[in-house]
Amino acid sequence: MRPSLTAALRACSAILLLTAASACSGGDDRDRSRQSPAYDLPARAVRDGEKAVRAGTVRSGDTAFTVIGYRGGMPELVGSHADMAPKGAYVRVRLVVENAGRTNQTFSAERQLLVTATGRTAEPDREAMLIKRQPAEFEVGAAVRVEMDLWYDVPRGERPVALRLSGTASVGAVSDPPPAEVKLP
Repeated sequence: MRPSLTAALRACSAILLLTAASACSGGDDRDRSRQSPAYDLPARAVRDGEKAVRAGTVRSGDTAFTVIGYRGGMPELVGSHADMAPKGAYVRVRLVVENAGRTNQTFSAERQLLVTATGRTAEPDREAMLIKRQPAEFEVGAAVRVEMDLWYDVPRGERPVALRLSGTASVGAVSDPPPAEVKLP
């Protein structure tokens, strides 16, 4: 082979090897620029006896819900101005509510149902919600996230297994969206 042909073949081989190596490297800057940037939110310690829940986010209409904490079997609750014993046992669910729509959404706590192993459902306990100063209803603006607790008084012998979450309808919808369920630990 002639020296110039040998040099050209070596150069082509080197280019092919580099191209193959970059194709196997997991992507280039163009792939990274197509990914959506994400906020780095600091992790926080769970609160007094709560279990962290990593069930993912579910949607009902234009409302997105993420359950992030759970504590069950509480024999009482202590507030800043009152203490109260349940009829059964208190359950606290830490919830992030996010408006994924472009208009205001109304969040109603009473529509968020705790589901037990027997299929019974329970609305949030009004007195517990008042004592713990959690809102019963509020407007969630477009692209707004709110983190709050839902408090339930679960009858004795019942075991909570899921939270049935109901959001509000999208603009132009003629009926309420179906609820979404999140399994509880």
